[in-house]
Amino acid sequence: MKCCAGLFLILACQAQQELPPETLLLAKIKAKVAENLSRLPNYTCTETIQRSLWHKSTATPEMVDTVRLEVAFVHNKELYGWPGAARIDEPDIVKMVGGSVGNGYFALFLNNIFLVSSTTFHHVGRTKLEGQDAQRYDYSVPQIAGAYRLRGAEGAAVVGYHGSFWIAEGQVDPVRINVIADDIPTDIGFSAATSVLDYGPITIGSKTSVLPQAAEIVFTDTEGTEHRSRLNFRACHQFVGESVVKFNVPAAESTVALPEDFTVDIDLITPIDSDTSAGGDPIQATLVDEMKLNDGSLVPKGATVSGRIAHITKNGASYLLDFVVTAIVFEGGRVELSGRENSVSVEDWSKIRQSAHLVLARGTHLRLQSILGKFGK
Repeated sequence: MKCCAGLFLILACQAQQELPPETLLLAKIKAKVAENLSRLPNYTCTETIQRSLWHKSTATPEMVDTVRLEVAFVHNKELYGWPGAARIDEPDIVKMVGGSVGNGYFALFLNNIFLVSSTTFHHVGRTKLEGQDAQRYDYSVPQIAGAYRLRGAEGAAVVGYHGSFWIAEGQVDPVRINVIADDIPTDIGFSAATSVLDYGPITIGSKTSVLPQAAEIVFTDTEGTEHRSRLNFRACHQFVGESVVKFNVPAAESTVALPEDFTVDIDLITPIDSDTSAGGDPIQATLVDEMKLNDGSLVPKGATVSGRIAHITKNGASYLLDFVVTAIVFEGGRVELSGRENSVSVEDWSKIRQSAHLVLARGTHLRLQSILGKFGK
């Protein structure tokens, strides 16, 4: 019996040695991807998305905006939240930022290419990637895997996709993956969808993992307009102390009685710069004058108004800037504004919006109008 077991082990080792080197390398690549993904629930990264529209007849984009989110990979799902917010729990990125944007770039493409049994692979051979020696493999993920869902203005569809990935010579971590959608139904509004993802080592705590660092996505609609998104992943960190993924966190409630509608003047604390600011970035301002409440109490002058940038968009020669205001906080009280209809106007905005470079300095005068809408009654 011992002889049979020993013979089996010898035969198994010989069979492994007889496998082509590219097959052995692919097995190592899959194992390393699985190891990396197993650690992903322990940290989150800041994802910055710059979006633009390019028409066939123009050499410059019609519109550019930038959005910033926190993204985490938990239980094989990507979850999103706003930077600095108490929770990261939204699985649908479109609900947060709207427009043309994709998800899956943080971890799902790695999972669905390398860890799905229906994916097929073909070793292309040695090549160069940006001047460095590399190994290239082609892959194909069929529609039946249900791994890639495209959503356009007119509908959504699950499609298959194919592409290539590159491994630096002597390594087992992907350094680049491209993704090309297959057989897109024209009734969803897109005729093509392509992506390129670049990976690199990121040190978090005492461990270094290979994670996506940047991606470029191009959705081409049926009229030939390209909806481009450039993604960057930065500031990755572990869930430690107060930095946790929270689920179903109830919204905070006001500790004071608000008027049904009010208008107050506020001064910006957080500078806004079109070169560095993005939708989703937290902002703060201060209350210029005290504010009287329904019960006769006062919100003091200098109270902190908190919120975030909703959109900062360059459309042609003009900027569009919108805010989300969430609360007014002061010693001994909190005015919760999330369930109300809020609008913020900028003094001299008609002139400022035409600037080549948008800057709102600390102390810029704003006006906040808040109305208890029908959903808040």
